[in-house]
Amino acid sequence: MGSVAQLAGLVDEIKGGPLTLDRWFNTDTFERSSSKAPAAFHRRVFPTRIDGVRADMMNEWNLNAQREFRFTERLRLSVRLDAINAFNRTVFGAPNTNPLSSNFGRITTQTETPNRYIQLQGRIQS
Repeated sequence: MGSVAQLAGLVDEIKGGPLTLDRWFNTDTFERSSSKAPAAFHRRVFPTRIDGVRADMMNEWNLNAQREFRFTERLRLSVRLDAINAFNRTVFGAPNTNPLSSNFGRITTQTETPNRYIQLQGRIQS
């Protein structure tokens, strides 16, 4: 979580509830009042990682299929199909961890995931 996060409840309560883009973790357990936020010179001890609360995972599938066709003893055709990011899944960025932000706990970005690319190659050999 952020360096200005001030927890009002238990750390285990943060991971409660369903994961949605509008509420990636339980934001009710944080003190969100700017008047109660620590000043820049304060050092708070707060875990940097909380088990069960993670950013969206990378899930990119690349597929490949290849086949060779023989027409004569010397003449053959090799065909190859590549599919990069075959299922075209979006990977979202990390949630906003600033409790003073109106987007606290929300995911508002996506990573630079490549689009789906399909490539077909052919090669004639004699």
